[in-house]
Amino acid sequence: GEAAGQLWFTMPYVEGESLRDRLNREKQLPLEDALRIATEAARALDYAHRHGVIHRDVKPENILLSEGHALVADFGIARALGNEQRLTDTGVAMGTPAYMSPEQASADRQLDARTDVYALGCVLYEMLAGEPPFTGHSAQVILARARTEQPRPIHPLRAAVPEALDRVIARAMAATPADRFASAAEFARALGPGASGDARPASPFLRRRSLIATLAFGFLLGLGVLFTWRRSQLPSEGTAPKLLAVLPFENLGSPEDEYFADGVTDEVRGKLTALTGLQVIARASSMPFKKTTKLPQQIAHELGAQYLLMGTVRWEKHPGGSSSVHVSPELVLVRTGAAPTTRWQQSFDAQLTNVFQVQADIASRVARALDVALDAAAQHLLAEPPTANLAAYDAFLRGEAITQGFAVTDPASMRRSLSYYEQAVALDSTFAQAWAKLSLVHTTLYFNSGPTPAGADAALRSAQRAIALAPNRPEGHAALGSYYRLVLGDNLQALAEHMQAHRLAPGNATFLSALAPDEWVLGQWRDALEHLEQAERLDPRSVLTLRRLAAYLLQLRRYPEALEACERGLAIAPTNGDLIEHKAMLFLAQGDLGGARTLFETVPKEIEPTRFVALVATYYDLMWVLDDAQQALLLQLTPGAFDGDRGTWGIVLAQTYALRGDKPRARAYADSARIAFAQQLHGAPTDGQRHVLLGLALAYLGRKAGAIREGERGVALMPLKNATTGPYLQHQLVRIYTLVNEPDKALDRLEPLLKVPYYLSPGWLRIDPNFDSLRSNPRFQRLAQVSHR
Repeated sequence: GEAAGQLWFTMPYVEGESLRDRLNREKQLPLEDALRIATEAARALDYAHRHGVIHRDVKPENILLSEGHALVADFGIARALGNEQRLTDTGVAMGTPAYMSPEQASADRQLDARTDVYALGCVLYEMLAGEPPFTGHSAQVILARARTEQPRPIHPLRAAVPEALDRVIARAMAATPADRFASAAEFARALGPGASGDARPASPFLRRRSLIATLAFGFLLGLGVLFTWRRSQLPSEGTAPKLLAVLPFENLGSPEDEYFADGVTDEVRGKLTALTGLQVIARASSMPFKKTTKLPQQIAHELGAQYLLMGTVRWEKHPGGSSSVHVSPELVLVRTGAAPTTRWQQSFDAQLTNVFQVQADIASRVARALDVALDAAAQHLLAEPPTANLAAYDAFLRGEAITQGFAVTDPASMRRSLSYYEQAVALDSTFAQAWAKLSLVHTTLYFNSGPTPAGADAALRSAQRAIALAPNRPEGHAALGSYYRLVLGDNLQALAEHMQAHRLAPGNATFLSALAPDEWVLGQWRDALEHLEQAERLDPRSVLTLRRLAAYLLQLRRYPEALEACERGLAIAPTNGDLIEHKAMLFLAQGDLGGARTLFETVPKEIEPTRFVALVATYYDLMWVLDDAQQALLLQLTPGAFDGDRGTWGIVLAQTYALRGDKPRARAYADSARIAFAQQLHGAPTDGQRHVLLGLALAYLGRKAGAIREGERGVALMPLKNATTGPYLQHQLVRIYTLVNEPDKALDRLEPLLKVPYYLSPGWLRIDPNFDSLRSNPRFQRLAQVSHR
């Protein structure tokens, strides 16, 4: 309107929140919600397009959520279609880089509705994946990636997202407009048919999921790279312990039954692993050979195995709801210089309800074919089904698909798996394996995310329940050991439980590897390394084992061996951020800051930049190794990049701003960290690490007495003799003393860190800017010049 010669414009008040608000809170949306929001936004845009207007700035901030409906708002840089009248200037690139189509980024004047289709495809991608399809430290990097790369499929990362939906999103985001949906209405129809209005039929993706058999799900493999480390020679039969690899059984049924073949494989492998006299290659090393074209000799050579167990599985559904399974396993002996020979082969046919008996029979026949003695206890173990409830088993397998045998332990994945394990024990309260995995999830969340008394209690109760149900199974003892180590910090009890798990399943690489952290904490360094080396033989592709081995060798200052372990791990998983960080720490420990920075600047492009900078800033506080652009990217991150932990977010940004000389912002973020850590300590008052981090935040705020009090309290709770966490906490106390101008106290605490296994070294001291205020101190100069082996 117009009043007294002044033009005015008003927009309606919308009660609710923006899609950005919801994404900040939840990060990823349920599939049904994401499809509904995208469909409603597409219809709104189609309405605007049919009335001659394109939006040009579709993004989560401009989609409002009110009373269950999505509204497209803020046509602030819109343009009229079909004529030269423009609502804002064109000929320059306007919009938001993460959602801007390639033609819009190039300031093309001939934009049409398909630019909004592209942007909405980006929004739908973010709702499902938890981040935009293309990210980078600058607008130029984001736009360049959008022009030259395809969006990564979501389905391999989130099994609930159908592959067909990935194809729809990819079409909406095609770099060439002609390859996209011709209109927003066509995009909406691809997401879900139905007339306009509230009574929309369910999306075809959701309908399809409801029709799939109860046990169906997509399985995430994770390790698909070539394994370059080779063993020099296969052991000959009869001269070495029998080493068996159970390869993924081939699914001969419909594609949605793929999970079932994996489940049969895993259960057979698990039963064989528990037998004395047989060593079984772990799951993580065997699964990459799924659907391989490699010959048995090649596979056996890469895994160092004498025997391969292969097989096929077909799950047939019959009219009336009944179904049967057909499993055909084959045990093959592979010897150096000889053709593979079949040692045993047999087909099994059974009703689905007897699938656990089939698994037990296969394991028993394989053991006999390998001349493994089976006493009464072993026979009972082989015959014992994990559960009698197929629905509970289905839920358990869904949880396993997410955690991948706990190779994936990030908080978001843990929370997704939690509901499946909870469902499994709700359906069968006697399901011991599910109780054990439920305990591990609670323990992992307690350690990697915000600790709560409820989480600790759930971890303990679930582990105790697993042991009470199956005292002779290893899983419950392993879960209780993890609880003792990660929740209570009681490493003696942890080692006792993990040792019991190892005794019950001596051929299990996971339980072997779990012994090492307990032994390391207790100063049993040689035992820890030996158990990791044994675990690596059983699980040569285990990134976790190789990362632990590299970390321990680094702390022992055995740098060439640590580098070899890193390189073996990176040959398997070149995008593993933990291994890249440990390799950089090897450079730093030897005083090579340039080498570490070059490594960080040349990480594989598949690693999302924001995740990488958050990783290296959170673990080991290496923000000072990042270059200027990476630090600037780090400073843009929200708490969501740190799993919603405002304490970690605040202290990371406080340190980074301090490093860059911005003291006001450093204090502001330190205060945010102070508030968050104080709140977390209400639920975990004996958490030594959080006391120390609270002390660090107080030090940046200049509150000397409180900083020293909290830092010293944290170290008292987790002293230096705790070889895993103790040195790190004492290191942070050194930093606290340095920040509050107590150099002698800082050096008193620093000197012992160079005499125990830890990553600090004279070379590290010479390049770490956190020690700059100590450089003129003669005591520090002597420490920085000392050479340690």
